[in-house]
This record gives sequence, structure tokens and C-alpha cells, in this order.
Amino acid sequence: MPRSGLRTNPDGAPAASADHAAMPHAHISPPSPIIVGVERSERSRDALALARTLALAAGSRLILVTVYPLDGRSAVMPPGAHAATLADEAQATLEWAVRPLPGIRATLRPVPCISVTRGLQQVAEEEGALAIVVGPSHRGTLGQVVPGSVGERLLHGAPCPVAVAPSGYRSTVARGIRRIGLGFVATPEADEALCAAVGIALRTGAAIRALSVVELPSGLSMGIGWDFAQHEQLARDDLAQSLIRTLGDVTSPVDISGEVVDGYADDELARLSEDVDLLVCGSRGRGPIGRVLLGSVSAGVLRKARCPVLVIPRGAPDGFATLRAPVPDAA
Repeated sequence: MPRSGLRTNPDGAPAASADHAAMPHAHISPPSPIIVGVERSERSRDALALARTLALAAGSRLILVTVYPLDGRSAVMPPGAHAATLADEAQATLEWAVRPLPGIRATLRPVPCISVTRGLQQVAEEEGALAIVVGPSHRGTLGQVVPGSVGERLLHGAPCPVAVAPSGYRSTVARGIRRIGLGFVATPEADEALCAAVGIALRTGAAIRALSVVELPSGLSMGIGWDFAQHEQLARDDLAQSLIRTLGDVTSPVDISGEVVDGYADDELARLSEDVDLLVCGSRGRGPIGRVLLGSVSAGVLRKARCPVLVIPRGAPDGFATLRAPVPDAA
């Protein structure tokens, strides 16, 4: 496929949303907590591993949440005793989950709720969460991101970014975040995703690779006499110019590059995911402001990606975009 590589230096006009370097380090509040949904399963181990990676990258703490039935009934126990048993089981699950998280500040929250999705959303709203992290579906193959039913529902209404771990992530977590992939289109949602990627890169020293994809209609739908090659080149040039301008506005000292490729966006971003440690995408622009709502591209990426995917909602407070480079300890 034709590819036009781009490389930019951070010497363009300042963009306030991405100008981390110009902001003082004094009086910076610690990042909001990261919420991770927990059950007794290997999928939860993957979610916990990703949550730990993001917490270390952001300097954040974790809130481990196990949701249990609000109105669970038992044929052999009084309602009060049954509710207490469910709460104890949820607490035991959280204590099981927190053991393999050395070096991480973690709060345990058993939450009674009618729905796991709603329980996680409530905690995220109460805490102003940096992100919600969920594990993969049992349907996913090793190394593949396929969100489970809770993850799918969160990805259509969460009040903060949502991160989904691929199956088996717990065995690869030691490498951390060194390379960040970014899906770019010329929309405000993509700008928000870029700012989040820059914030994480500042904290981790990761390199960012932004990818724009030229998706063209089939020749049959373009009409007789349409100059397909000319239209393709114009689309590629427009995307390349948008990418150059946007990356040129990044004033933070991060290693960032961009590339325009031809193909299907979800396929090309999935291919990029094989070479990076985290893939950052914006959510659909027509959804409610401040809520994740997946479009067809993001949904396709989540089905095919081979690394963790972080989806940034439109207009929501994005704590990742406000992260700063670590301040060295005094000698």
C-alpha cells in the first residue's frame, strides 16, 4: 500500500490543549484514580495488569471494584444474611485481586448494584476517574483485544476514558509503555486523543506514532469518468497536511511522528497495534458530550487490536492530557 511518512518537530504554533511543557509543576494535584472492574477470573488478571501499567505511568492510584447483586435472593438464607454473604464474597474477591499489585496504592470497593456496568460507572462518576479498565472477553484469542459484555456496555456510555486489555496481557506487562499508537483523523475527538497520548508519553518517555488512513469508496460508487487516482491523491494530501499541522502544534518535548496510509482504518490501526504498547483512539463525535460512544472504526479496532486500547470520550475531562513529566528527585 502507498505510504507517505511524515516527521515533525515541536516548533509549531502553541496549542493550549497539548502544551504541557509550558505549564508549571507547582501546585499540581495528583491524577484521579483508575477504576478497574474485578471478578475471580484470568480476564481480571489481564485488566489488573493493564491498570497497574497505567497507574505507574500516570502516577495514579487504583480503585478495585467488585459489583455484587443489590437485591440478590436466597432460598435458604434470610435477606439480611444473604446480602452480608454477598458483600463478604465481593470483599474476598478484591483481596484476592490486590495481592499481585506491589508498589501500587489501591482501594477496595465492593459495590452493590443492579448492573456491573452501572456500578463501575457510578464509582467513576463519584471519583472523577482517570479511566475505567476492563479485561477481554472469553471469546478473544491470546493477545487479542475483544471486550466482554461489560466492556462493550461501558464503551457505549462511560463518563471517562475506557481501556481494554488484550487476552494474556498479564504475561507481557513487564515491558511497560514505550511506544504509543494513535489513530488520527482531522476532528476534535482526534485532538483529544492526541493530547492524552502526549500526556502519557511525557510520563513514560514513550514515542508516539500517529496514523491516518485514506479510506476511499469503491470505483463502482464513484460514477463513470471519475478520476480515481486524482481523488485518492487529493485525499492523501489533505490528510497529510492536517496531520503535519496538528503534530506541529505539539509543543511538549515528546518523540512524535506521523504517517498516512491507504486501506481500511480498523485494519491499519490493528496492524499498528502489533508494533506498539498502547493504542489511543477517540470515540464517535456524534455521541453525548463527555461519554464514550464507539463508531464503526473504533469498534473494529477493538475486535482486531493486539495491544491495549484506550478510548477517549468526546468533551469529557481527560486527566491523561494534563499529565506532566516526572519531576526528578532532589539530589
